[in-house]
Amino acid sequence: MMKTITLKLPETIVELYPKVGKKVFLSALRESIRHTITEEQQMLLDINKRIKSFENKYKTNFDNFQKNLPPDGDYKLHEDYGEWSYLVDVSAEIKKDIANYQRLNGVVE
Repeated sequence: MMKTITLKLPETIVELYPKVGKKVFLSALRESIRHTITEEQQMLLDINKRIKSFENKYKTNFDNFQKNLPPDGDYKLHEDYGEWSYLVDVSAEIKKDIANYQRLNGVVE
């Protein structure tokens, strides 16, 4: 599905468009998408390292940890659970974003 968007651009860009055309703007968009994908992949690596540190600490993955979380666990255990849960959610969101950027890049190419 395609949607129409309206952009407010500086007059100089509007004046340049007929001269440089669609090719330059698509090239800039492709480069921006590639840069964003690279940044997101780096963020994902950093988050996954933090997730891995919890997996090493508790010798299990998050799903098993969550299933076996004792209700009477100490403060640190529950603090780790909260942070680990957050990191797992952020990791999933970043993966989804990267996939969307990659699809967009394929459309723009």
